[in-house]
Amino acid sequence: MLLTAWRIGPIISAMKISAFQKGLLITLILFIFLGGTLLVTRLIMADAFSKEEAQHALYGLHLYKDIRALDWGAFWYDTNRQVFWPFFHSWIQALFFLVLGVSAFSARFLSFVIFFATLIMIYAVCARFSQKSGWQIGLIAVTMALTSPMMTRYAVENGLEGLGALIFLSTFYVYSIYEERKLTYEYVLLAALLGLSIYTNYLYAYLILPAFIVMSLGKLGPLIVQISSLRRKGEKAALDFLWWAYRKLIVLIVLTILVAAWFFTNTFSRKILLLLQAIFRYSGGEQVGGLWNNISYYPKAIINSYTFSPWLGLLIFASLFLPFLGLKYRHFGKLYTFIWTALILLTLTIQTKAPQFIYIIAPFLLIVFSIAVSYFTENARKFGPVVLLAIFLPSLLSAPRLVSLYLPERPRESMVDVLDYFQRQLLPRNPIASSVNLQHLNSEGIAFRFWDWNAPVLADPAVGPDEMFNSAKYFMTVSLDSASPYGNEILDDNIFLWNAFLSEKQRLGEIREFGARRFETIGVTAAIYEKKEDSR
Repeated sequence: MLLTAWRIGPIISAMKISAFQKGLLITLILFIFLGGTLLVTRLIMADAFSKEEAQHALYGLHLYKDIRALDWGAFWYDTNRQVFWPFFHSWIQALFFLVLGVSAFSARFLSFVIFFATLIMIYAVCARFSQKSGWQIGLIAVTMALTSPMMTRYAVENGLEGLGALIFLSTFYVYSIYEERKLTYEYVLLAALLGLSIYTNYLYAYLILPAFIVMSLGKLGPLIVQISSLRRKGEKAALDFLWWAYRKLIVLIVLTILVAAWFFTNTFSRKILLLLQAIFRYSGGEQVGGLWNNISYYPKAIINSYTFSPWLGLLIFASLFLPFLGLKYRHFGKLYTFIWTALILLTLTIQTKAPQFIYIIAPFLLIVFSIAVSYFTENARKFGPVVLLAIFLPSLLSAPRLVSLYLPERPRESMVDVLDYFQRQLLPRNPIASSVNLQHLNSEGIAFRFWDWNAPVLADPAVGPDEMFNSAKYFMTVSLDSASPYGNEILDDNIFLWNAFLSEKQRLGEIREFGARRFETIGVTAAIYEKKEDSR
């Protein structure tokens, strides 16, 4: 794909457009072909919501309903009760529901749009590094993003990861531009972008804000040296320091206002507690024991998860140890600081580990690698093509994995078909209940799928089976074969307790089977039970 893009280059050059425009056009062409394939094979044909996807969708759904009803009191309430995952993503999700309608597709399409915006921003950021070769750096980085298993995954899942990465990347881009100017309002905008991290995910804010602080303080040392020689240089020597302090004060004040606006409006103590828990205790992921395992966790994640080829992943990680690239490429030092600040914080201060935790710096990782590729090919001069082949040719050994990213093998049936069956068999005026907790069939996903039901939908396991039985007319469940792929998605014992409860009620003659369907290819049997008249 990269070599194809390079063949297109001379053709586009004949159209007499700038190098930046040429690269941008190739980026759009790549996205049309690869992104279009991703849209069909990974988004339109996706399985039912995972548990976390459904949770995010429900937040957006509540706000969508409030907007449709013009109930701003409820909108404010539903916004403020999102204390574990703040509301910025759900605000945007609600707008997508208004435009596209409420569906799993429209929820996930938000992530797809964010992915496209991230690709454009990656290209724009790369153009800032070099006027001559920035467009080539951008094309390499965009191609790497389009072939990254982790980035293509979150392009089609309804989550916060893509939005967090876009905010971090956009903030870097804005700062790289505004640093060269002396306009106050631009730093207000920069602070607003930084503040969005607080309203998106606490963990992201914990990584983004210190990265900017470390990067900003990096300039303080040389400025203090200038101030120390004031008597010899005169007052003008202090202007750089004063302007630096003035801009940072603006950012600090605006950022403080944004943080206070969230934490000091309702449930302050709970928000602070959840902030600390979300970052240091319950951020998800897995516990990793041993010093070496902790230190090596994210290097392994970069190698194995952020590119389709472990060879390229190894080169990406190696490129993080080339600080001398900052001597040739402007703004490289800032990028370097952001990456290492986030990696050190995640490694040393966050108890749990997960590959997606470093997703917000994924674009930066790909950009640094692309800069390194550009540097070595340019310095090799006439041997540049040989260097490119040496870098990318071994990755062809992983070509099957790349193909599976865009053309995954899928069974003819999925949990989407199970939900379709439930919805087609039941009338919306009847109350229904289910207590199943699988990764792709869960209470949140059922609540979202039946959001417009005209009768109560009871799917929260915390309600309890007896209360569900008293309040519902129909009861939905599934049973899994021992070889079913969904057997690995069982999150707790609710499915077993629920099926045992229904079996007992059927034995007692309080319910009868209303309908059942076998989904052979996935080893799932869906069943619906109806409460008997004399049991109501």
